[in-house]
Formats: sequence, structure tokens, C-alpha cells
Amino acid sequence: MADTLFDISDRVIWVTGSSRGVGRGVAEHLAAHGAAVVVYARRPEALEEVMAALHALGAPALAVTADVRDEASVADAVAAIDTRFARLDGGHRKRGRRSLRSGGVARARQVPKAARPESHRRLHHGQSAYLRLLASRGAAVLIYATAATKPTPQFAAYGAAKAATEHLTRSLAEWGPEVRVNCVSPELIRTEGSLKSVFGGSEDLVARAGRTTAVGRIGEPRDIAQACQYLLSDAAASCRARCCWWTADQPRDRHSASIAPWRTTDERAER
Repeated sequence: MADTLFDISDRVIWVTGSSRGVGRGVAEHLAAHGAAVVVYARRPEALEEVMAALHALGAPALAVTADVRDEASVADAVAAIDTRFARLDGGHRKRGRRSLRSGGVARARQVPKAARPESHRRLHHGQSAYLRLLASRGAAVLIYATAATKPTPQFAAYGAAKAATEHLTRSLAEWGPEVRVNCVSPELIRTEGSLKSVFGGSEDLVARAGRTTAVGRIGEPRDIAQACQYLLSDAAASCRARCCWWTADQPRDRHSASIAPWRTTDERAER
């Protein structure tokens, strides 16, 4: 029974931002569990490695490219999905997502200019994907970050954009009962990007960061992928407009809950 509940085999799932990091981890995990996966990026060469990994798993896979700022470009990507698979059962949107029915959510041109880059990603994908998800009674999973709910010094715009994703998730409850929309909110995840930008390429800092968490390590893409599988499966049939937090980052000691508690005072000063 449990295997059936979490089964995503033969479902067609569109994973955006899937050339690297969390998006790639989600794509490979879903493919390993039987899904047909559509990977997506702006440039075809960015998808070569992930497509090779999906083919090695024996998974049906399609690579589509588009510029999220261009509605027609995204529509062409969806047309390619229609041609190959003739349906769409689920979508994973890295840091955003999805569609509208008439009157449901503001169109991109109605969004304040300062918020448009992040909003375009969500709205254009959604406008193109909604009817396909409706036909399949599918599900969408957005990825945002816990930066949406706590101060992010030096990254205020980033935190504000993530907060918009949470609000969008809750607002898209209106897509029910046919389409389920939920989101996953990870804290710090170890990816190529975070290793470089957060830890300066230092594996020692990664290990020290892990020792400050309740689970003894920082998150990995597989952790988020497993949460996405749950939300895209029948096991989450009654879960709608919910935000699931992955909080390995939570310090074990509340007194260590400062910015980057694994860094020494001198290291923080240098940054």
C-alpha cells in the first residue's frame, strides 16, 4: 500500500531549473522512481549532463529550453512536452511557479516592476502549464526558502522574492480540487552554488555548519527531492496550499542561532 501511495511511475513531471543543484537532484530522483522527466534551462548545453544521467537511469526524458521572461518561449516549451508525452501530471518549480485561470492571479504586466524578475518565472510557467495539469488532475510543487520568513541581511531582495512564492502557493488553493499546489522550503542545501558562495569552497566549513544542526549535517538535494516525490504522489492527495519546511539548519543550541553560527568571529568580519 505504501509503495502505491508514493508511486510516481509513468507520470510526466516538468522540473525547471534542473541543470544543476536542487533542481537536478529532484529530476534525477524522480526519474529513478519511474517518472518521465522534462528538464528545463535557458541553454541546451546546460542540460547535457543531466540528460545523460537520466538516460543512464533508463528514464524517459525530454530537454526543453526557454527564456522565462518570454511568454511565447515558455509556450513553445510546453508544446514540445505535448508533442512528446501528450500530457503533464506534475511540475516542480525551483524558486517559484505556475498558472492562472481567468481572474485568478495578476498577469505579469500587473506585477510591480521591482518584483517582475521572480514573478515572471512563476506566472509564465503557470499560464502555460495550468490546462495540462487540470486535465490530468496533477500537482505542482514550488521551491522557495526559509529566507521568506526570517531576516536576510545583505540579501533582502532574495528574501522578499521567496516570501512571494509562499504567498503564491497559498493563493493557488483556488486551483483545487483538480490541481494541488504545495511548496517545499529548505534551509541551507549543499550544492555547487552554495559550496562556492556560502562556504567559499571550504569542505571544512561545510562540516562545521553541519555540526551546528539538529541532524548533524546540512541538507542535500536528495532531501528536497524526497519531499517533492511525496507532494507529487497520491500520498499527498489531501495536502493543498501547504509549505513543508526542511530544517536541518535549525541550530541545536538556540544561543547559536546567529547568522552563519559555524563561522568564527574573524571569518564573519572578513565577509
